[in-house]
Amino acid sequence: MLSLAMSRSSSHGILKLSWRSWLRWPGILLVNLVILLLVGVSTLRESVRTWTVDREILALESQANILEGRKFKLAQLAQELVSSERVELDARRRLGWKKDGEQVFVLSGYEAANTKPDEALRESSTVSVLQPVSNPRLWWRYFFAPGI
Repeated sequence: MLSLAMSRSSSHGILKLSWRSWLRWPGILLVNLVILLLVGVSTLRESVRTWTVDREILALESQANILEGRKFKLAQLAQELVSSERVELDARRRLGWKKDGEQVFVLSGYEAANTKPDEALRESSTVSVLQPVSNPRLWWRYFFAPGI
């Protein structure tokens, strides 16, 4: 083997390569480039897929937080609706219920005043429609009747 290598070598000890051996190198280089390209493309695709999944997870987590908050508010509303004070208030308003020893006066045209503000009652109350006011009248009120 040593003698074969020596016979091919030049006087300087460098191995001479034939034209067939030079044709092998571009083929090997091309195969390596194709493998590198395939690995790079698959890595890029997996990175994009991971990024997309992470974005979807964040969106679903924020949606879950919103739904948890809504669930909490609905649970509070459900507790308020079954509370004895709320049942009593509804019975007084809708059914005309009264306690022993109380006298009930019904005033038509007036709405009952609540002693305690209740969001559920405010939402269920009717909305009054405001009459439109002309622009000159608004300016007059702005300059000459600031307290109104």
